[in-house]
Amino acid sequence: MTVAAMMTAMSVQAQRIEVVDANGHGIPLVSVLTEEGNLIGTTNMDGVVTDVKGAAKVAVTHVAYKPQLVTVASLTNGRVTMEDLDYNINEIVVMPKPYVYVETYYRFYAFINDSLRYYQAGILPNAYDIQKKKVETGSQQNSCGDFYPSFGVGVTWGARVMEFHAGKIYQHLDYSPEGNAGQRYFLTLTDEGNGRRRISNPEGTLGYLVAEGNQMRTTIDGGKAQMYRNKRLGQNKALKKREEMEYAYQYTDIFTTDDSGNCNVEDLVMYTNHWEWTKSKGRYKMIIETYAVDRGYVNKQEWKDKKKELKQEYKSGMTLDQLEAYAAAHHIPALAPTLRRAIEGLNKKK
Repeated sequence: MTVAAMMTAMSVQAQRIEVVDANGHGIPLVSVLTEEGNLIGTTNMDGVVTDVKGAAKVAVTHVAYKPQLVTVASLTNGRVTMEDLDYNINEIVVMPKPYVYVETYYRFYAFINDSLRYYQAGILPNAYDIQKKKVETGSQQNSCGDFYPSFGVGVTWGARVMEFHAGKIYQHLDYSPEGNAGQRYFLTLTDEGNGRRRISNPEGTLGYLVAEGNQMRTTIDGGKAQMYRNKRLGQNKALKKREEMEYAYQYTDIFTTDDSGNCNVEDLVMYTNHWEWTKSKGRYKMIIETYAVDRGYVNKQEWKDKKKELKQEYKSGMTLDQLEAYAAAHHIPALAPTLRRAIEGLNKKK
C-alpha cells in the first residue's frame, strides 16, 4: 500500500521545466504550449514554469529565440536551452532628414482559459518626427492579416497593437533611480557583473537588464511595478481592481547599442508584451510580438511614399502563407507548428 501511495503521489507531481539561454540564465516570458497549441503558461523571471500539466511534449517559443518542441521526459532536470535567434536588421547611417522610419512586423495572440481565440499579424509602418517628437503611423487595416472567430476583446486589442508599435520607436526607459522609469516606479538597479543588472523595488526583484554583444535586453514585471506604485501613491481603487482581476503584465524589449552601450530612437529590434487578467469567462491572456524589419532616415515625401507602397501592396490583406513568407524573408522566427495549427483551426471556425 505504501509503494502504491508513493507511485500515485509521483504520478500527480507537478512537472517543472526551466528554460535558459546559452549562458544558463533563465529566460522570462517564454510561451509554453501543448502540441495542440493551448497555452500552458509563460515562464517567470527565473525562466520557470512550475507545471506543464501532464503534457508529454511542449513547444517553447520566445520573441528572441528559436522555437522548439521538446519531450518533457527526455529533459535533464527539466531544463530546456534555447538558441539565440540569428536576427539582424540593417545598419543605418545618420542623415539630415526629419523622420526616423521603422517598419515592423507584428503578431498578436489572445487566449481564454489557455485556448487560442484570436490571432492577428501584419506589417505596420511608423515614423518618428525628430523635431516635433511625435509618432505617425501608416494604415494597419490595409497591411494586416487577421484570423479569428467571434471574439470581441481580441478585435479591440488587435487595434491597440498599432499604439504599442508606434510607442516602442521612441520609448527608451531609464530604469536607474534617477531615470524616468526609475523615479516613476521607485526602482533600483543592481550590477551583477557580466553585463547583467537586476531591476528591483522595495518588494523584490522585478526583472533584468542584460547587455549581450551590441544588444540591450530588458525584461520586467510591469504588473508588480504598477501595483507597487498604486500602493505607494495611495491609489487604492486602481490597486483593488488589479488585485481582484489577478492582473499581470510583463514585457521584454531588445535594442541595438552603440560602442558606449547607448540606444537611439531608431534602434528597436524586437519586443513582446504579455497581459493577463481574470473576468467572468475565465483567464484572459494577450501576447504581442513585434520585430523591426526596416528602418532609416526619411523626409516627409519618402514617408508618404512608403505608406502608400505598403497600402497598395497589401490592400486586400495578407494570407497566413504571405505572412509566413514575409517573416522568413526578414529572418523572423517562424510560428511554432503548434501555434500554426491552432491558428488554422481558428480559420475553420469563421
